[in-house]
Amino acid sequence: MSRAFLAALVLFAAPAIAEAQFFAGIADLPLAPGLSESAAGFGFGGDHGRLIMAEAEGDVGPEAVRAFYLETLPALGWSHSPEGEGMLVFLRGRERLTLSIGGEDGRTRLSARLAMLPAPMRPD
Repeated sequence: MSRAFLAALVLFAAPAIAEAQFFAGIADLPLAPGLSESAAGFGFGGDHGRLIMAEAEGDVGPEAVRAFYLETLPALGWSHSPEGEGMLVFLRGRERLTLSIGGEDGRTRLSARLAMLPAPMRPD
């Protein structure tokens, strides 16, 4: 790849990257266009893993939100799992991301739950 091409790619991609918004509690989970975080997320963890939850809502259709995450998350290393009954489930290493997308009163609500399992202990 030529240096000029790489420089042009970075130049044109920079505005899109700068405009991307992410959940406060899940730093590498982007907010779908039209959504904004609706409440402060929360999380807890211990020896058996960690759980982080976040919510967002906005005036965008549920199918647009679903399509955004199906297209975007694989580029961030997530694999879509078909196991989610009415939800989107993605896996990445020891992480499991569950997205519940619903609509009410013309607004779409997204609930995100990120569960992380601890690394196995190695014998000394």
